[in-house]
Amino acid sequence: MAVILFVMKYPLHRQENLKVKFDGQMAAARALGHTACAIGWNPEGMWLLEEGTVTFLRRNMWTGMPGYDHTKIFMDLMAAVRQVLRERKIDLLYLRYLPTFCRTVETMRLLKKQGGKLVVEFPTYPRTAENRRSLPRKPVFAYTDHVLKRIHPMVDLYTVIGEDCGGTLDGRPAMNIVNGVCAENMPEHTPNARRESIHLLALASMIGSHGYDRVLRALAEYRGSKDIRLHMVGADGDGSLAVWKVLAKRLGLTGRVTFHGPLYGDALEEVVALSDIGIGMLGIFRFGFSCGMPLKQREYMARGLPFVYAGDDPDLPEDARFYLRVSNSEEPIDMAAIAAFAEQSKRAADVPGLMRAYAREHMSWASVMRNVLERVE
Repeated sequence: MAVILFVMKYPLHRQENLKVKFDGQMAAARALGHTACAIGWNPEGMWLLEEGTVTFLRRNMWTGMPGYDHTKIFMDLMAAVRQVLRERKIDLLYLRYLPTFCRTVETMRLLKKQGGKLVVEFPTYPRTAENRRSLPRKPVFAYTDHVLKRIHPMVDLYTVIGEDCGGTLDGRPAMNIVNGVCAENMPEHTPNARRESIHLLALASMIGSHGYDRVLRALAEYRGSKDIRLHMVGADGDGSLAVWKVLAKRLGLTGRVTFHGPLYGDALEEVVALSDIGIGMLGIFRFGFSCGMPLKQREYMARGLPFVYAGDDPDLPEDARFYLRVSNSEEPIDMAAIAAFAEQSKRAADVPGLMRAYAREHMSWASVMRNVLERVE
Protein backbone atom coordinates (compact mmCIF):
# COMPACT_ATOMS: atom_id res chain seq x y z
CA MET A 1 0.00 0.00 0.00
CA ALA A 2 1.05 3.61 -0.54
CA VAL A 3 2.74 6.04 1.83
CA ILE A 4 0.85 9.33 1.40
CA LEU A 5 2.16 12.67 2.67
CA PHE A 6 -0.53 15.35 3.07
CA VAL A 7 0.82 18.91 2.85
CA MET A 8 -1.31 21.77 4.17
CA LYS A 9 -1.12 24.37 6.93
CA TYR A 10 -1.89 22.17 9.96
CA PRO A 11 -1.48 23.90 13.36
CA LEU A 12 -0.71 21.77 16.40
CA HIS A 13 -1.08 24.52 19.03
CA ARG A 14 -4.58 25.77 18.24
CA GLN A 15 -7.88 24.65 16.82
CA GLU A 16 -8.96 25.56 13.31
CA ASN A 17 -12.06 24.49 11.40
CA LEU A 18 -10.09 23.09 8.46
CA LYS A 19 -8.35 20.56 10.70
CA VAL A 20 -11.60 18.56 10.65
CA LYS A 21 -11.26 18.27 6.87
CA PHE A 22 -7.57 17.35 6.99
CA ASP A 23 -8.14 14.72 9.68
CA GLY A 24 -11.00 13.30 7.64
CA GLN A 25 -8.85 12.97 4.52
CA MET A 26 -6.06 11.22 6.41
CA ALA A 27 -8.41 8.93 8.30
CA ALA A 28 -10.03 7.93 5.01
CA ALA A 29 -6.65 7.10 3.44
CA ARG A 30 -5.78 4.93 6.45
CA ALA A 31 -9.17 3.20 6.32
CA LEU A 32 -8.38 2.30 2.71
CA GLY A 33 -5.19 0.56 3.88
CA HIS A 34 -2.59 3.26 3.18
CA THR A 35 -0.06 4.95 5.44
CA ALA A 36 -1.05 8.61 5.84
CA CYS A 37 1.19 11.25 7.35
CA ALA A 38 1.28 15.04 7.43
CA ILE A 39 3.41 17.94 8.58
CA GLY A 40 2.09 19.97 11.49
CA TRP A 41 3.50 23.18 12.89
CA ASN A 42 3.68 25.21 16.08
CA PRO A 43 5.92 28.13 17.13
CA GLU A 44 8.72 25.69 17.98
CA GLY A 45 8.95 24.04 14.59
CA MET A 46 7.66 21.54 12.06
CA TRP A 47 6.62 18.04 13.09
CA LEU A 48 5.87 14.84 11.18
CA LEU A 49 2.46 13.44 12.12
CA GLU A 50 1.85 9.75 11.69
CA GLU A 51 -0.87 7.62 13.22
CA GLY A 52 -0.18 7.77 16.95
CA THR A 53 3.24 9.49 16.69
CA VAL A 54 4.55 13.05 16.39
CA THR A 55 8.23 13.47 15.41
CA PHE A 56 10.17 16.75 15.45
CA LEU A 57 11.59 17.70 12.04
CA ARG A 58 13.13 21.19 12.21
CA ARG A 59 12.94 24.61 13.83
CA ASN A 60 10.97 27.36 12.13
CA MET A 61 13.34 30.03 10.87
CA TRP A 62 11.07 33.10 11.03
CA THR A 63 8.46 32.09 13.58
CA GLY A 64 8.73 35.33 15.59
CA MET A 65 8.04 37.72 12.74
CA PRO A 66 4.61 39.43 12.53
CA GLY A 67 2.18 37.56 10.33
CA TYR A 68 4.42 34.50 10.20
CA ASP A 69 1.56 32.03 9.77
CA HIS A 70 0.41 33.85 6.61
CA THR A 71 3.82 34.41 4.99
CA LYS A 72 7.15 32.77 5.87
CA ILE A 73 5.47 29.63 7.22
CA PHE A 74 5.16 28.33 3.68
CA MET A 75 8.94 28.40 3.23
CA ASP A 76 9.44 26.48 6.46
CA LEU A 77 6.73 24.03 5.44
CA MET A 78 8.41 23.23 2.12
CA ALA A 79 11.78 22.86 3.84
CA ALA A 80 10.17 20.28 6.14
CA VAL A 81 8.71 18.45 3.14
CA ARG A 82 12.17 18.26 1.55
CA GLN A 83 13.57 16.83 4.78
CA VAL A 84 10.92 14.10 4.83
CA LEU A 85 11.58 13.29 1.17
CA ARG A 86 15.30 12.91 1.86
CA GLU A 87 14.68 10.57 4.79
CA ARG A 88 11.98 8.28 3.44
CA LYS A 89 10.18 7.27 0.26
CA ILE A 90 6.84 8.95 -0.33
CA ASP A 91 4.60 7.27 -2.89
CA LEU A 92 2.12 10.13 -3.18
CA LEU A 93 2.23 13.75 -2.05
CA TYR A 94 -1.20 15.39 -1.65
CA LEU A 95 -0.71 19.17 -1.75
CA ARG A 96 -3.54 21.50 -0.81
CA TYR A 97 -3.32 24.79 -2.71
CA LEU A 98 -1.43 27.34 -0.65
CA PRO A 99 1.07 30.14 -1.30
CA THR A 100 4.18 28.60 -2.84
CA PHE A 101 7.67 29.95 -3.40
CA CYS A 102 10.60 29.11 -5.65
CA ARG A 103 11.96 26.13 -3.68
CA THR A 104 8.62 24.37 -4.12
CA VAL A 105 9.89 23.38 -7.57
CA GLU A 106 12.99 21.79 -5.99
CA THR A 107 10.73 20.01 -3.49
CA MET A 108 8.57 18.45 -6.18
CA ARG A 109 11.62 17.39 -8.17
CA LEU A 110 12.80 15.43 -5.13
CA LEU A 111 9.43 13.70 -5.03
CA LYS A 112 9.51 12.80 -8.72
CA LYS A 113 13.14 11.62 -8.50
CA GLN A 114 12.09 8.89 -6.07
CA GLY A 115 9.12 7.93 -8.24
CA GLY A 116 6.43 9.62 -6.16
CA LYS A 117 3.18 10.96 -7.57
CA LEU A 118 1.82 14.47 -7.03
CA VAL A 119 -1.83 15.41 -6.45
CA VAL A 120 -2.71 19.11 -6.11
CA GLU A 121 -6.06 20.10 -4.61
CA PHE A 122 -7.79 23.37 -5.46
CA PRO A 123 -10.37 23.81 -2.65
CA THR A 124 -12.03 26.64 -4.59
CA TYR A 125 -12.41 26.37 -8.36
CA PRO A 126 -12.10 28.46 -10.44
CA ARG A 127 -9.31 30.03 -8.39
CA THR A 128 -9.34 33.50 -9.96
CA ALA A 129 -12.29 34.94 -8.04
CA GLU A 130 -11.01 33.55 -4.73
CA ASN A 131 -7.59 35.12 -5.23
CA ARG A 132 -9.02 38.53 -6.15
CA ARG A 133 -11.08 38.97 -3.02
CA SER A 134 -8.33 40.74 -1.01
CA LEU A 135 -5.93 43.34 -2.39
CA PRO A 136 -2.90 42.23 -0.26
CA ARG A 137 -3.34 38.66 -1.55
CA LYS A 138 -2.93 39.61 -5.23
CA PRO A 139 0.88 39.75 -5.49
CA VAL A 140 1.29 36.64 -3.31
CA PHE A 141 -1.03 34.55 -5.43
CA ALA A 142 0.32 36.02 -8.67
CA TYR A 143 3.74 34.67 -7.69
CA THR A 144 2.14 31.42 -6.53
CA ASP A 145 0.60 30.99 -9.96
CA HIS A 146 4.04 31.49 -11.51
CA VAL A 147 5.47 28.70 -9.34
CA LEU A 148 2.50 26.43 -10.03
CA LYS A 149 3.13 26.76 -13.77
CA ARG A 150 6.63 25.40 -13.17
CA ILE A 151 5.43 22.36 -11.23
CA HIS A 152 2.43 21.83 -13.54
CA PRO A 153 4.22 19.24 -15.72
CA MET A 154 4.96 17.19 -12.59
CA VAL A 155 1.31 17.05 -11.42
CA ASP A 156 -0.22 13.60 -11.86
CA LEU A 157 -3.72 14.71 -10.87
CA TYR A 158 -5.57 17.87 -9.89
CA THR A 159 -8.55 17.56 -7.56
CA VAL A 160 -10.92 20.52 -7.64
CA ILE A 161 -13.91 21.57 -5.55
CA GLY A 162 -16.34 23.80 -7.41
CA GLU A 163 -17.33 24.12 -11.04
CA ASP A 164 -16.92 21.21 -13.45
CA CYS A 165 -13.29 21.03 -14.65
CA GLY A 166 -14.11 18.72 -17.56
CA GLY A 167 -11.54 16.08 -16.61
CA THR A 168 -8.40 18.09 -17.32
CA LEU A 169 -6.63 21.31 -16.34
CA ASP A 170 -4.31 22.73 -19.00
CA GLY A 171 -3.67 19.28 -20.37
CA ARG A 172 -3.08 17.50 -17.05
CA PRO A 173 -5.54 14.98 -15.54
CA ALA A 174 -8.10 16.52 -13.18
CA MET A 175 -11.24 15.47 -11.39
CA ASN A 176 -13.97 17.15 -9.40
CA ILE A 177 -14.31 16.11 -5.79
CA VAL A 178 -16.53 17.26 -2.94
CA ASN A 179 -15.70 18.22 0.60
CA GLY A 180 -16.20 15.09 2.63
CA VAL A 181 -17.43 14.58 6.18
CA CYS A 182 -17.45 11.91 8.87
CA ALA A 183 -20.93 11.64 10.38
CA GLU A 184 -19.68 9.32 13.11
CA ASN A 185 -17.63 12.18 14.61
CA MET A 186 -20.67 14.44 15.01
CA PRO A 187 -23.71 14.00 17.30
CA GLU A 188 -27.06 13.65 15.57
CA HIS A 189 -29.28 16.72 15.77
CA THR A 190 -32.41 16.38 17.92
CA PRO A 191 -35.28 18.71 16.89
CA ASN A 192 -36.99 20.62 19.70
CA ALA A 193 -40.65 21.10 18.75
CA ARG A 194 -41.72 22.40 22.16
CA ARG A 195 -39.47 25.46 22.32
CA GLU A 196 -41.15 28.67 21.14
CA SER A 197 -38.02 30.60 20.12
CA ILE A 198 -36.11 29.89 16.90
CA HIS A 199 -32.32 29.60 16.93
CA LEU A 200 -30.23 29.96 13.76
CA LEU A 201 -26.62 28.79 13.60
CA ALA A 202 -23.93 30.37 11.39
CA LEU A 203 -20.92 28.13 11.97
CA ALA A 204 -17.83 28.90 9.90
CA SER A 205 -14.50 30.63 9.60
CA MET A 206 -16.08 33.98 8.79
CA ILE A 207 -15.30 35.18 5.27
CA GLY A 208 -17.11 37.39 2.80
CA SER A 209 -18.48 34.56 0.66
CA HIS A 210 -20.63 33.42 3.58
CA GLY A 211 -22.69 36.59 3.11
CA TYR A 212 -24.00 36.62 6.68
CA ASP A 213 -24.82 40.31 6.36
CA ARG A 214 -27.82 39.13 4.30
CA VAL A 215 -29.29 37.21 7.22
CA LEU A 216 -28.52 40.10 9.59
CA ARG A 217 -30.51 42.48 7.39
CA ALA A 218 -33.32 39.95 7.04
CA LEU A 219 -33.52 39.60 10.81
CA ALA A 220 -33.60 43.39 11.26
CA GLU A 221 -36.44 43.70 8.72
CA TYR A 222 -38.48 40.82 10.16
CA ARG A 223 -41.86 41.95 11.52
CA GLY A 224 -43.31 38.56 12.45
CA SER A 225 -44.20 37.31 15.90
CA LYS A 226 -41.45 34.70 16.33
CA ASP A 227 -38.53 35.24 18.70
CA ILE A 228 -35.60 34.54 16.35
CA ARG A 229 -32.01 34.38 17.60
CA LEU A 230 -28.84 34.11 15.51
CA HIS A 231 -25.67 32.44 16.81
CA MET A 232 -22.45 33.35 14.96
CA VAL A 233 -19.73 30.80 15.75
CA GLY A 234 -16.25 31.11 14.28
CA ALA A 235 -13.15 33.25 13.96
CA ASP A 236 -12.67 36.15 11.55
CA GLY A 237 -11.18 34.85 8.31
CA ASP A 238 -10.80 37.98 6.19
CA GLY A 239 -12.11 40.93 8.20
CA SER A 240 -15.78 40.23 7.44
CA LEU A 241 -16.66 39.27 11.02
CA ALA A 242 -15.61 42.69 12.31
CA VAL A 243 -17.80 44.34 9.66
CA TRP A 244 -20.76 42.15 10.58
CA LYS A 245 -20.42 43.01 14.26
CA VAL A 246 -20.64 46.71 13.42
CA LEU A 247 -23.60 46.04 11.12
CA ALA A 248 -25.47 44.05 13.79
CA LYS A 249 -25.06 46.89 16.27
CA ARG A 250 -26.16 49.50 13.72
CA LEU A 251 -29.25 47.44 12.87
CA GLY A 252 -30.23 47.18 16.54
CA LEU A 253 -29.68 43.42 16.75
CA THR A 254 -27.52 43.38 19.88
CA GLY A 255 -30.07 41.35 21.87
CA ARG A 256 -30.84 38.91 19.05
CA VAL A 257 -27.39 38.09 17.65
CA THR A 258 -24.64 36.43 19.69
CA PHE A 259 -21.05 36.44 18.41
CA HIS A 260 -19.54 33.43 20.19
CA GLY A 261 -16.14 33.46 18.48
CA PRO A 262 -14.49 30.10 17.73
CA LEU A 263 -15.86 27.20 19.79
CA TYR A 264 -14.71 23.59 20.02
CA GLY A 265 -15.64 20.41 21.84
CA ASP A 266 -18.46 20.56 24.37
CA ALA A 267 -18.82 24.34 24.04
CA LEU A 268 -19.49 23.99 20.32
CA GLU A 269 -21.86 21.06 20.72
CA GLU A 270 -23.90 23.00 23.28
CA VAL A 271 -24.62 25.78 20.78
CA VAL A 272 -25.27 23.32 17.93
CA ALA A 273 -27.76 21.43 20.11
CA LEU A 274 -29.58 24.68 20.82
CA SER A 275 -29.96 25.47 17.11
CA ASP A 276 -32.97 24.63 14.95
CA ILE A 277 -31.41 25.22 11.52
CA GLY A 278 -28.00 26.12 10.13
CA ILE A 279 -27.02 28.96 7.80
CA GLY A 280 -24.81 27.95 4.88
CA MET A 281 -23.18 30.00 2.12
CA LEU A 282 -25.22 33.09 1.21
CA GLY A 283 -22.74 35.26 -0.69
CA ILE A 284 -20.77 33.22 -3.23
CA PHE A 285 -22.18 35.38 -6.03
CA ARG A 286 -20.04 38.26 -4.76
CA PHE A 287 -16.95 36.42 -5.96
CA GLY A 288 -18.39 35.40 -9.30
CA PHE A 289 -19.60 31.92 -8.32
CA SER A 290 -22.98 30.37 -9.00
CA CYS A 291 -21.97 26.91 -7.83
CA GLY A 292 -20.29 25.85 -4.60
CA MET A 293 -19.87 22.77 -2.43
CA PRO A 294 -18.93 24.21 0.97
CA LEU A 295 -17.68 21.93 3.70
CA LYS A 296 -20.02 23.55 6.21
CA GLN A 297 -23.13 22.44 4.34
CA ARG A 298 -21.82 18.89 4.36
CA GLU A 299 -21.25 19.13 8.09
CA TYR A 300 -24.86 20.25 8.52
CA MET A 301 -25.89 17.20 6.48
CA ALA A 302 -23.72 14.91 8.61
CA ARG A 303 -25.22 16.33 11.81
CA GLY A 304 -28.77 16.09 10.46
CA LEU A 305 -29.29 19.84 10.93
CA PRO A 306 -31.51 21.39 8.21
CA PHE A 307 -30.03 24.54 6.73
CA VAL A 308 -30.47 27.59 4.49
CA TYR A 309 -28.09 28.30 1.59
CA ALA A 310 -27.72 30.17 -1.71
CA GLY A 311 -26.34 29.09 -5.06
CA ASP A 312 -26.14 25.70 -6.69
CA ASP A 313 -24.76 22.77 -4.69
CA PRO A 314 -25.01 19.78 -7.05
CA ASP A 315 -24.00 17.28 -4.38
CA LEU A 316 -27.19 17.82 -2.36
CA PRO A 317 -30.18 15.49 -2.74
CA GLU A 318 -33.56 16.63 -4.03
CA ASP A 319 -35.33 16.76 -0.69
CA ALA A 320 -36.91 20.06 0.38
CA ARG A 321 -37.06 18.90 4.01
CA PHE A 322 -33.27 19.09 4.28
CA TYR A 323 -32.70 22.70 3.24
CA LEU A 324 -34.20 26.00 2.13
CA ARG A 325 -32.56 27.56 -0.92
CA VAL A 326 -32.60 31.35 -1.25
CA SER A 327 -31.51 33.63 -4.10
CA ASN A 328 -27.82 33.78 -4.96
CA SER A 329 -27.92 37.58 -5.30
CA GLU A 330 -28.33 40.78 -3.32
CA GLU A 331 -32.06 40.22 -3.30
CA PRO A 332 -33.38 40.56 0.29
CA ILE A 333 -33.92 37.31 2.17
CA ASP A 334 -37.38 36.70 3.62
CA MET A 335 -36.91 35.92 7.30
CA ALA A 336 -40.55 34.82 7.54
CA ALA A 337 -39.76 32.00 5.09
CA ILE A 338 -36.74 31.00 7.19
CA ALA A 339 -38.88 31.02 10.33
CA ALA A 340 -41.48 28.79 8.63
CA PHE A 341 -38.74 26.38 7.51
CA ALA A 342 -37.35 26.28 11.06
CA GLU A 343 -40.78 25.50 12.50
CA GLN A 344 -41.23 22.74 9.93
CA SER A 345 -37.80 21.34 10.82
CA LYS A 346 -38.64 21.30 14.53
CA ARG A 347 -41.52 18.90 13.84
CA ALA A 348 -39.64 16.62 11.41
CA ALA A 349 -38.17 14.10 13.83
CA ASP A 350 -37.13 11.70 11.06
CA VAL A 351 -35.19 14.23 8.97
CA PRO A 352 -31.89 14.24 10.93
CA GLY A 353 -31.48 10.50 10.47
CA LEU A 354 -32.26 10.72 6.75
CA MET A 355 -29.73 13.54 6.28
CA ARG A 356 -27.01 11.61 8.08
CA ALA A 357 -27.68 8.46 6.06
CA TYR A 358 -27.30 10.43 2.83
CA ALA A 359 -24.09 12.06 4.10
CA ARG A 360 -22.60 8.68 5.00
CA GLU A 361 -23.30 7.24 1.56
CA HIS A 362 -22.55 10.21 -0.68
CA MET A 363 -20.42 12.71 1.27
CA SER A 364 -17.89 10.65 3.21
CA TRP A 365 -14.15 11.25 2.85
CA ALA A 366 -13.70 7.50 2.36
CA SER A 367 -15.65 7.55 -0.91
CA VAL A 368 -13.90 10.75 -2.04
CA MET A 369 -10.37 9.49 -1.33
CA ARG A 370 -11.09 6.08 -2.87
CA ASN A 371 -12.02 7.76 -6.14
CA VAL A 372 -8.93 10.02 -6.03
CA LEU A 373 -6.51 7.16 -5.40
CA GLU A 374 -8.10 5.02 -8.09
CA ARG A 375 -7.82 7.87 -10.60
CA VAL A 376 -4.19 8.70 -9.81
CA GLU A 377 -3.26 5.05 -10.23
